[in-house]
Amino acid sequence: MKILKSILIASIFFITANSVNAQDAKAKGILDRLSKKTETYKSMSADFDYTMINKSDDINETQSGSLKTKGEKYNLNIAGQNIISDGKTVWTVIEDAEEVQVNMVPEEEEESEDYINPVNILTLWEKGFKYKYNSKSELNGISVDVIDLFPEKADDQSYHTIKLFINQSKMVIEQIIIKGKDGTDFIYRIKSFKADQELAANLFTFKAADYPDFDVIDLR
Repeated sequence: MKILKSILIASIFFITANSVNAQDAKAKGILDRLSKKTETYKSMSADFDYTMINKSDDINETQSGSLKTKGEKYNLNIAGQNIISDGKTVWTVIEDAEEVQVNMVPEEEEESEDYINPVNILTLWEKGFKYKYNSKSELNGISVDVIDLFPEKADDQSYHTIKLFINQSKMVIEQIIIKGKDGTDFIYRIKSFKADQELAANLFTFKAADYPDFDVIDLR
């Protein structure tokens, strides 16, 4: 499940006001509005670019991905992997290896940085983070509010800051930057986002017949 860690170390894509004594009031107001809007979505569909940058190692790589969610179900495509969940089971289809790994969705108390549920990508700040308003800026001609998230258990994480770029008028996330402790930045740019679409039920189930030559490894 490492791919989920690298994509949503949020994770992409959970802070209660009582968990931190002194939070940034402006940031909290924006995040509360974003959470309230997100809670109304019955389904979500997004296409994004995922860039990994490490200047000291001369790394600058970009890939495209997509995410569809409905309730607790999701279908995530990234880096040659298709990660499918019906809310109870997770199937990770690894194309190059011709392999499928099968896991149970962890209980909330069992979740770690190795597993972040993509369903919660847009409300990742609601648990385990401090937050601070950074600035008002422009991103590709769009006015955005930049809010910094800091993990409360910083020693347990491979990153020190998550930067959210929130569209001021539409109240949606346009970009997420995860700043790693080793100098690696992960940038997620949302190219398209749609809510409350009709999504086919078969998007969220794995069909072995579609992968007849793949090895299925049951890790449950």
